[in-house]
Amino acid sequence: MIKNDDDNLVLVDSINSVDELNAKFYGRFPYPWQAIRFDYLEDQSFETAMLNQDIGVWTHDRIPPEPRIWVAGCGTNLAVITALKFPRARVIGSDLSPTSLEICAETAKQLGVSNLELKQESINQAAYREEFDYIINTGVIHHNADPQATLARIYAALKPDGVLELMVYNRFQWAIPAAFQKAIRLLGSNGPAIDFDSDLVIAKTMIGELPQDTLIGIVGNYRDFSDAMLADELLQPVLHSYTVESLADLVASCGLEIILPCLNQLDKAEQKYSWNIEFQNPRLKEVYESLSDVNRWQVTNLLLRERAGWLWFYVQRTDSPYQRKSEKEICEDFLNTTFDRSGTVQRSLVRNADGSYRLLPRSISYPAPSANASVEKIVNAVDGHRTMKEIFQELGGDIALPVRLARIMLATSAFPYLKAVTTDKH
Repeated sequence: MIKNDDDNLVLVDSINSVDELNAKFYGRFPYPWQAIRFDYLEDQSFETAMLNQDIGVWTHDRIPPEPRIWVAGCGTNLAVITALKFPRARVIGSDLSPTSLEICAETAKQLGVSNLELKQESINQAAYREEFDYIINTGVIHHNADPQATLARIYAALKPDGVLELMVYNRFQWAIPAAFQKAIRLLGSNGPAIDFDSDLVIAKTMIGELPQDTLIGIVGNYRDFSDAMLADELLQPVLHSYTVESLADLVASCGLEIILPCLNQLDKAEQKYSWNIEFQNPRLKEVYESLSDVNRWQVTNLLLRERAGWLWFYVQRTDSPYQRKSEKEICEDFLNTTFDRSGTVQRSLVRNADGSYRLLPRSISYPAPSANASVEKIVNAVDGHRTMKEIFQELGGDIALPVRLARIMLATSAFPYLKAVTTDKH
């Protein structure tokens, strides 16, 4: 049995029964809500290059120019977003909920997305075998009866040199919502049977009754959420959660290993850019930096607890022809790489009052100018000829960021200011 830190499994009977339960839940509460705006870039290879840089591949050749992508658990929007980000890819979006897939299909039709295939299927029953260069599975396996079995199906679908983007709940972020969910189950009039509409009424009532000066009172922040968002946060019927350590154990049990954290839109919005603590005490710093990546990130997870980031990581197969590099090694490669300033044009489609979408006539430069002074100085110094190490040496004391944070805030999908100079002509 793979250890996990907290289970909300009152309603679990079997893998198949949980599939039916999740299909019913997301049929009632399609998630996420229909987007107001979708963006895409005119440079069709831009996001693929940045995805390669996310995992420390500065030659941009691990994720191929025309990748095959599986969005495993796509909800209403994620498959469409992925197809727009990677227009040269062939994308499959899978979900249990026919309601979510109907919304997704209608949005794709209105946006003119042609590189997306949608399937109503369970990950637990999927029979893909080494088909995908890139798999996105975020916020899904922790809602399954046996996350290890679900992840094993994803492993089977991943090419040996492929990359998995995986997110599961951070135990310390989800302890309070899990407690709330368990209380809802006990208060529900039907006991172990489930009535989502009744649970929603109980949840909304309870939010107004809880004392605000207690930890559980934080759920009061959800009172103005939409029904779908409140339900996903507080009523989801099956919930596993993990720490970095137990997630690493889970992926290892399926023949996988963590590459690097994935800076996602949620952590970026909260300015949680790194899984590293920059200790000042020399002895403490020495001990902390001597740890393996997973152990170092686990210390961060334990010390920062609910303030740590989402458990959102890039993962690969342990038999990958790309031998895993440590974060330190990836940062050393970053310093030895020559970069040029990146840039393309972003176009946006916005939703009309009738639910249709229209293309805005004006385009904008992408990425937007950096607001961080230290990053801006580095970007301005880049010339396409010198290595990053040479630029760091030139700027010296003007750089306030440690190298591992500079890598994230300069040359990743979240902060795509710099693109490695390669001979790639794609």
